[in-house]
Amino acid sequence: MNSNIHVQENSILFVNVDETTISDQDKFLLNNNSTYVYFFEITTKRASLGIILCLFSIATVFGNTLVIIAVIRERYLHTSTNYFITSLAFADCLVGLVVMPFSVIYEVLEKHWLFTLDWCDIWHSLDVLFSTASILNLCVISVDRYWAIKDPFSYPTRMTRRLAILLIALVWLASSLISFPAIIWWRIVRSDNVPQNKCPFTVNLEYIIFSSSISFYLPLFVMVFTYYKIYREAIIQTKSLRIGEKQVMLASGELELTLRMHRGGSFPAESTSETLQDFGVGYTNFHNIRSTCSPSVRVSKQYLFTANKNFSLSRKFAKFSKEKKAAKTLGIVMGVFIICWLPFFVVNLWSGFCARCIWREEIISGAVSWLGWINSGMNPVIYACWSRDFRRFFNVYNVCSR
Repeated sequence: MNSNIHVQENSILFVNVDETTISDQDKFLLNNNSTYVYFFEITTKRASLGIILCLFSIATVFGNTLVIIAVIRERYLHTSTNYFITSLAFADCLVGLVVMPFSVIYEVLEKHWLFTLDWCDIWHSLDVLFSTASILNLCVISVDRYWAIKDPFSYPTRMTRRLAILLIALVWLASSLISFPAIIWWRIVRSDNVPQNKCPFTVNLEYIIFSSSISFYLPLFVMVFTYYKIYREAIIQTKSLRIGEKQVMLASGELELTLRMHRGGSFPAESTSETLQDFGVGYTNFHNIRSTCSPSVRVSKQYLFTANKNFSLSRKFAKFSKEKKAAKTLGIVMGVFIICWLPFFVVNLWSGFCARCIWREEIISGAVSWLGWINSGMNPVIYACWSRDFRRFFNVYNVCSR
């Protein structure tokens, strides 16, 4: 064995001491005993890559931690939707805290795994768990937004805190069932001996098809379908408001109001508010539409006797507008989600059929994996800069200014 060590210029020498053995070109016997020293030459290019990836990891943890803190501290963020967003932020935070750092080490050392094979399997399992939880949370948020914009009047009574917690629990249960039992499955189907310094993802076609379907393709179908329905519903409701007629049905089904707003007149807000209050309908801030409506606002007589005095129409219209903006935010989230995760699951599925067909498979797999993980860092940026409620909190700390 040649004991001369040649190190290239502009590189870093990394040394790790271990009791195990690998090939002679990577080990050097130390003091004539069974302890070996492994030398990994890290070029400046690899070191720079490691710094960039570390920044992604730190930004992911920092951004999602802020989202969690915002929901915990601010009472106006205590909504069912924001509970889902908190669950999403928690999953994304764990991606940045647990999954990314070990991948940074693995990439910088050019696919040399410094830890045990057991931890390799656990690490892959945690990757599946947190990434799947992140994707399923996005799926639940899309369904929640569809319910909210389809019927914003009855949504608060339907989407209770208990139902939100139940859906979050189902997300994490499904993610756990996909991830942790996979360790046993990998040990059963793994045919080749894994080298001591490697941490490959066990390629098994059955598991890849099953996990990819649950983790990505099914949620993607649900998200695309619900967002399409959200878009259609937003157009329908916007047209109905522009025409000047809107039927409102309470969750109980006992009250239906047909509102007709005739264009062309101008009137004092106070008189209209008093008129509606005489019918038992509280209507506040009516001055927002005073230039486009006449005082002729008629409510179907057969339903007047059931009108609730706490029913504020202006707040309901504002609610619809807010849900519409939330749907736009969801559209951005979904677009970023598809861009980040679609390449990984296409490569992942293709590797199950023909891993050798993928050009430089290790590099491509690492690149698309990081592209997917970066999605975890993008979600808080989107919410901070597009959601008014979150922007209100983030602006206090000058995290996102517009």
